[in-house]
Amino acid sequence: MNNKVFIITGSQGSGKTTFLTKLTKHLKAEGLTVSGFIAHGFWNNNERAGFELENIQTGEKIILCQTNPAKGWDKFRKFYFNPEGFAFGNRVLDPANLEKTDFIAIDEVGPFELKNRGWAQAIKLLLHNIDKPMIWVVRKSLIEEILSHFNINDFTILDVNVAENENAELISNLSKEIKR
Repeated sequence: MNNKVFIITGSQGSGKTTFLTKLTKHLKAEGLTVSGFIAHGFWNNNERAGFELENIQTGEKIILCQTNPAKGWDKFRKFYFNPEGFAFGNRVLDPANLEKTDFIAIDEVGPFELKNRGWAQAIKLLLHNIDKPMIWVVRKSLIEEILSHFNINDFTILDVNVAENENAELISNLSKEIKR
């Protein structure tokens, strides 16, 4: 398969998820079907306390990770990860559920996937079984490693740190390219 991958990038806390949310709304307004998930951060006392996954199609949500320990959750760096959150995300990315979609969004592809955890297996299945454009949120520091790990050659980078009018043009061009 020759999946085109669009990468939204920037540093941590730079607005990658906000940009993806705007992009998915724009694509839906253009009449495209968008599937996948968005990881919304939540805060406690001005500190990131965790992330909640939202299924873009259904609006269903689940806690992916949090800073507070929870029984049966795996610690990775400063967060405790909910195994049910990973199961939820992987169900959303099941190729059987994505045949009628125009576009697949994954927020985010990062350190877990580089260790073949998280969404890694689902991404590999998508890359080999579904010929759909995808947009991934990837930290700037991990782009080269992620592209190499998943053997991605056809990609476009959308940097949230560039001028907003440049990204507006990229969004417009992206929807045109997907409609082809």
